[in-house]
Amino acid sequence: MFLLLFLGIINLFKLWLVRFLPLLGDEAYYNLWSRYPALSYTDHPPMIAWIHGLIGQNEFGVRLGAIITLLIATWLIYQIGKEAFGKKIGAASAVIFNLVPTYFVGGLFLTPEQPLIIFWLLAIYFTIQIIKTGESKNWYLLGISIGLGLLSKYPMVLFIPGLFLFIVLSEKHRSWLKRKEPYLAIVLASLIASPVLIWNIQNNFPALAHHGARLGNPNYLSNVLYFFVLQFLMYSPPLFIFSCSTFFFEFWKRFKQFDDYSLFLIASSLAAFIPFLFVSPFTLVGGHWTSTVYLGIIVLLCHKFLTAFPKPFKTSRFWFNMTIIILINVLFVSYYAFIYPIPEGLTYKTNSELPAFIKTVDADYVFSNQMGVGSLVAFYGKTDAYLPSGYWKQFDIWGHPEVKKGESVLYFVFGDPEMEKKLKKVFWQVKEDKTKRLMIKDSDIPVKTRIYICKYFKGGRLP
Repeated sequence: MFLLLFLGIINLFKLWLVRFLPLLGDEAYYNLWSRYPALSYTDHPPMIAWIHGLIGQNEFGVRLGAIITLLIATWLIYQIGKEAFGKKIGAASAVIFNLVPTYFVGGLFLTPEQPLIIFWLLAIYFTIQIIKTGESKNWYLLGISIGLGLLSKYPMVLFIPGLFLFIVLSEKHRSWLKRKEPYLAIVLASLIASPVLIWNIQNNFPALAHHGARLGNPNYLSNVLYFFVLQFLMYSPPLFIFSCSTFFFEFWKRFKQFDDYSLFLIASSLAAFIPFLFVSPFTLVGGHWTSTVYLGIIVLLCHKFLTAFPKPFKTSRFWFNMTIIILINVLFVSYYAFIYPIPEGLTYKTNSELPAFIKTVDADYVFSNQMGVGSLVAFYGKTDAYLPSGYWKQFDIWGHPEVKKGESVLYFVFGDPEMEKKLKKVFWQVKEDKTKRLMIKDSDIPVKTRIYICKYFKGGRLP
């Protein structure tokens, strides 16, 4: 009853909060994918495009989709805790999951993390069932879960080494290495995820080039420090400290003493954490990239907290940790929803006025020089929006119209102070619209976006 009451209150709060949260550029970009059905996309596999396609083309639908997917994840983490350690641990895990800043605040935005989290949790659940019952059928359900996860986001592949690390370390379950089921599960997962591989082969592996381009020269101080600070804040100090203590000390000292459920939860989380730690010197690792790392650790934290400490200590420690986590959420929500600096003249109604403006201009095409801005214009402006060749690989794959002499373009420019000069070289008339027309809380888009009405194309390459 307490869990249902908690979920009711927190989700009603989210439904009230979403009216202050316009789409992010990335969200609009993923929504745009749903207009271009494909086996996969440059940045990620196709699952997020399918979800956006189901929820429709309006802001509330996107926010509701994010809330619903997090509710599904909540039910799964409850089931995992209950099956492994009992109902009390399941309920506690569900509560903590909903309060961790990344899952609470980040869970308001519909991105590839949501389906990835769902299928990662589903994979954990069926692995728990394998540990609990030893039934072979659960291997095939596990394979399906991994395959669907691979259709959601590439880090799902990290579940596999974590699974095999557990099997190798567990004397009771090591015999699975000699049986066909684990290998058939991987084959099944690969078949389900094969559309992603087929698409990448057809398009010369743009996903590999896209993600490989993120890596640069190593910076072992600032980049690694950025990684740890972001993890510390986004997953809350109590959870992050417990995770590091478990990964770097407890696990290596006494892994033979852990029960099989705990050993698996640690192994699967550790296998997801180590690769991001290794690449952190070479790129700025986004806080949301590690969203799967802490899922099993949440259950383990609740199990240890509710069973290992005497009751008076449990009570005081619980409220201390909850206070820290809630305070971080309050700071994130307060800033993003209410304190975020909005340029003068913009209101929450501004985006709904964009279609009328675009019709008034009556341009032949709408272009942008930035992926997020172009996607937001397409979403809120209810129009087709393009990027010139060379700005973003996915837009190049979709293609763009060839602007003919005499035609006009409405161009939304992010940054690039020289763009007006460039446009005047290929259009006879270029006029800047001084009104700000995107009310977005993302990457200074409202401040740095300028709008140019470009008439009578001369010819040449659109800048």
